[in-house]
Amino acid sequence: MRRTARRSWVFALILATASCGGSYESAWDEPVEGSESTGGSAEGQSSADLVAQGDEAWAGRDEEAQVRAAITAWEAAVAANPDDAETWVKLSRAYYFLAHGHLRWSDPDAMAETYQTGIRAAERALRVLSPQFAERMAAGEQVQDAVSILEADAVPALYWRASNLGRWARLDGFATVLSFKDEIRAVMTRCMELDRYYFFAGPDRYFGAFFAIAPAYAGGDLERSQQHFDESLRRSPTYYGTHVLYAENLAVKQQDREAFVRYLNMAIEGDPEALPEAAPENRVEQRLARDLLGRVDELFE
Repeated sequence: MRRTARRSWVFALILATASCGGSYESAWDEPVEGSESTGGSAEGQSSADLVAQGDEAWAGRDEEAQVRAAITAWEAAVAANPDDAETWVKLSRAYYFLAHGHLRWSDPDAMAETYQTGIRAAERALRVLSPQFAERMAAGEQVQDAVSILEADAVPALYWRASNLGRWARLDGFATVLSFKDEIRAVMTRCMELDRYYFFAGPDRYFGAFFAIAPAYAGGDLERSQQHFDESLRRSPTYYGTHVLYAENLAVKQQDREAFVRYLNMAIEGDPEALPEAAPENRVEQRLARDLLGRVDELFE
C-alpha cells in the first residue's frame, strides 16, 4: 500500500510540474509586419526579387552563412509583403534548419530562441491563411480546439510550427514537453488527415518520435511508434532523419542496441543525393548519426 501511494504521489507531482511548463511569445496577438530581424536593406528590390534571392541562398544551406542569407532576404520580403504565407513558411523551415543543422554545433545557446522565432513565422503564415483561425487563437482558444477548421493549404505551416515547437519544448524541459503534448498531437493528427506524406512522410515520422518520447501515462506507445516509423520509412526510405529519430528515440527507449546501430549506419552509409531535394538535410542527419553512434555506450546499459 505504501508503494502504491508513493507512486500515485509521484504521478501527481509529475502532472503538476507539467502544468508549469515553459511558454513562448506567440504571434497571435501581433500585427503581421515582418519578422524580428531587420536583415539588411531591401531598398530598390521587390518582394518577388527578395524571395528569389532567398531561394538562391537556400540552395546552398549546407553552409550556415547561406541559411542566414536566405533568412535575411525572406525577412525583407515579408516585411514588404506580410501576406506572403508561403515565404513565412520558408522562414519557419529555415529557422528550424538553422538551429537543428548548424547552431547545435556552432552556437547551441542560440537554439531555443531560434526555434521560437520559427514557431512565430509559422503562426504568421497561419494568420494569413485563415483569419478565422487567427481570431480564435487571439481570443485565447487552444490550438487543439480550433485546428480542425484549417485545410490542406495550412499543412506546411502547421508542420513547421510543430517541428520548431517540439524541438524547443525538448530543450526547455520535460514539463514543457508534457504541457504541449495535446496541442502537438492534435496538430499532427490534422496534418495526417490532410497530407499524410508531406515532407517525406513527416507526420508519420513525427508521431514515431512522439509516441516513443512520451511516457505511457502521457500517451506513449512503443507499438504505435514502431508503426509510424515503419510507414515513414516505407514511404521515404532515403530521408535519413527518420533513421536517426528511430535510433535516438525508439531504439533507445526499447534498449535495442542492435537496432540503434543498424539504423544509424543505414543513414551514415547512405547517399545523401539519393534524395536531391533534401541532400543538405540528409548530410545534417548523417552528422547527427555519427555523433549518436559515438555515444552508444552512454545510451545503453
